[in-house]
Amino acid sequence: MIRPSNSADFWPFALLAAACSASAPRGPTFATLTELPQEPRRPDGVVVDPSPELPVATEAADKGNGIVALKPPLPDRAARAMVAAFMRAIVTENVEALAELAASDATVAARGRTGAPSLVDHWRARMRHFRYRTLVSDVLYRDADIELYRYEDLETPLPGRPLRPPEMTSADVLLRVPMLVVRAGSERVFGDDILFHLRRDKSKYVIRQLVEDFQLP
Repeated sequence: MIRPSNSADFWPFALLAAACSASAPRGPTFATLTELPQEPRRPDGVVVDPSPELPVATEAADKGNGIVALKPPLPDRAARAMVAAFMRAIVTENVEALAELAASDATVAARGRTGAPSLVDHWRARMRHFRYRTLVSDVLYRDADIELYRYEDLETPLPGRPLRPPEMTSADVLLRVPMLVVRAGSERVFGDDILFHLRRDKSKYVIRQLVEDFQLP
């Protein structure tokens, strides 16, 4: 025979069960999703410092400007190409081509003489007076004989070197071209050498000034 349980013995178990059920976890209290969203996930925003920007590149440094970005110098072949283009314009008597090689304020100076006329006007007059076309097949100079000087090369005057022109800037170059041909027939048409003061114009050089020991009759 089974003895009925005493009600006094049941209550401790009932209280324990109620306490366990009250303390059992009931699931997360934060919002949840049953499906992943379709739009792309956007990460949390972060602070990004802007990348430093270099100043606009210039041809020469100014001590008062602090940090500067300098343009790389043009190669020597750019200056030599200008000399070759100038000689072609002369022997073909092409004033328009010559004007494209010259700066807007380009001049011609004669050693030991005052005054510096416009380069284009000066050579236009020479082409009218002399027959440069007769020299079109002649070798007027040798590229190997060209002396090229940059601004810093002429900082200190040295024997055998030309003086630095007052208008020369650090991006300019100066070339001395000894001439192999100075006459057309019996007439003298070139000086013994020509100094080319070339000024940088973006990715090329233009003629700023020519210095030559020559004078029109």
